[in-house]
Amino acid sequence: MAGRSWLVPGAIVLLALVLRLGAIAADHEYLPAHDAFDYDRHGRSIAAGEGFPESGYVPEGGPSALRPPVYPYLLGGVYVLSGDSVDAGRVVGALLGAVAVLLLYLLVLRIWGRRVALVAALAAAVFPSLVLLSRDLLSEQLFIALELGAALCVVESRAARRGLGWAAAAGLLCGLAALTRNPGAALAVPILLGLWRRQPGAGWSPLVPPAVGLLCILLALVPWTVRNWEDFGRLVPVSTSSGFGLAGTYNGVSMDDQEHPGAWRTPVIVPEYRQLFAVDGVDEGTLDATLRRESVSFAWDHPGYALETSGRNLLRLFELSDDSVVGRQSALVTQRGIGSNVTLSERIGLGVAIVFAALGVAALLRRRFPRGPGFLWLIPVLTVAVAAPIAGLPRYRVPADPFLLILAALGVIWAWEEAGARWRPR
Repeated sequence: MAGRSWLVPGAIVLLALVLRLGAIAADHEYLPAHDAFDYDRHGRSIAAGEGFPESGYVPEGGPSALRPPVYPYLLGGVYVLSGDSVDAGRVVGALLGAVAVLLLYLLVLRIWGRRVALVAALAAAVFPSLVLLSRDLLSEQLFIALELGAALCVVESRAARRGLGWAAAAGLLCGLAALTRNPGAALAVPILLGLWRRQPGAGWSPLVPPAVGLLCILLALVPWTVRNWEDFGRLVPVSTSSGFGLAGTYNGVSMDDQEHPGAWRTPVIVPEYRQLFAVDGVDEGTLDATLRRESVSFAWDHPGYALETSGRNLLRLFELSDDSVVGRQSALVTQRGIGSNVTLSERIGLGVAIVFAALGVAALLRRRFPRGPGFLWLIPVLTVAVAAPIAGLPRYRVPADPFLLILAALGVIWAWEEAGARWRPR
């Protein structure tokens, strides 16, 4: 019986993998572009034994940490085994997508039971945004698996009498997630809060699991942070991308753009920042710090613009507006993976998920299901909250989608139960 209980979830995970591989096969003329091109460039350099390639944003090249390291090194390992095969890298992304579906099933099973877990996993298996993500060489595929893995470890730690092993695993996965995606460090907040369980009269013992988790996060970060200190002579915990990201939104051109207000553009083409990229002898770490300082100052001087842009980006993240990224002459960028253009299936899938997620929220408020641990819901909230002030690229929302689908699963089951109750003979 125990083996049979895995037939349905196993079939769902297999379905997830088949759909993702099918999306890759249908996209047989794929060429990495924009962010995917840069990941491919990093992977090839690592596979050749040359480590991270030189910076492409400063005149003299030099060391780069624009990309967090875990996904490029994973891609580099795949390229070593496959002879720099882009399709092999995409297949690994499909495998990660299937693993994420399995992890989502296990996470929901632990909190809401088998029925909700099966619906949530099936939704994730067929959800267009998650399926089509596998077509590209992008770090979100790996991040989602690490994110769900860390959340599952927290839940297991809370259930165990002595869950320090699970706490350590949660911290390690959280640290790897921070080294995978630029905003990934925000995941540490809900993970550490989830590891802390307030127990009156327990003294310091409730602080031990989060302390273990924090230690493992730091241990994961230390090697890369040391590398960055040696290369840049300054503290760069993960990436040199924060200034680059902020400067693309907080500048006079984006603020004055009447057609696409607040849309992100590469700071290289922004007049007030352009000269910073041409300074002789500047390295990427110094450039990032300067861009961050200038853009934060701009946002501080224009708080209304910062608030308005965050609101607009919320609409862009949820595909209610198409102007998240613009290029030269404020022309809309629509290329896949970096631009605003998404498929009709993604829009429909997201719309349906939001409708059922609203029902799921109502069901939780009416206590039709356990509400679940608070740290779990903080993960998608922070995912969106961290992205919105900087950019509204729909891809930045996708790590929150598994949690949206949990709510949607609760909504589907509640709606089914209500419909059954109405039609049941009295």
